[in-house]
Amino acid sequence: MKFGKNTQLVEEVISFITNLQFFNNENLLNRDVVMVNQYERAQELALSQDLDEVENVWEDIKSSEGGEIIGQLYEHDLNSMERPIREIIQSSENHPDDFVVQYIDIFEEIIGDLHMCALNRLVNGKVNNFYERIFEVYKLGGWPCGWEGEYPQGRIIVYSPDKK
Repeated sequence: MKFGKNTQLVEEVISFITNLQFFNNENLLNRDVVMVNQYERAQELALSQDLDEVENVWEDIKSSEGGEIIGQLYEHDLNSMERPIREIIQSSENHPDDFVVQYIDIFEEIIGDLHMCALNRLVNGKVNNFYERIFEVYKLGGWPCGWEGEYPQGRIIVYSPDKK
């Protein structure tokens, strides 16, 4: 399927999903991110709504940034391309089975992030913004699960388990 002038960039996200490769710490070591190595803590950071437990509500940040992208979809009359992208990304035949089984509890979170990464590229191309940084973290093998500091200053918190 063609996605306008940014087809290649959108297809890169879709292609990435079919070959999900996570948790290669080495790729993330020299990045400006905060590393978390405990899975339970990463889930807490990603899913908590309790500001006594987390510095920022990660879902609020993603929702705000995602809302901007959805607005741009309509502004640029690209909203008809959202559904086909979502259907491709959510299709179970496009995900490695072993990954789905191993990370079933965060799988929807990851697919939602990658969907927004594809939509971001559809409307913005490849620019240095929130969802492009999220995609970069995924490509490097981490799971973006929170934010340290006052948004937009600060850094993405990334889960990657310790290598054994």
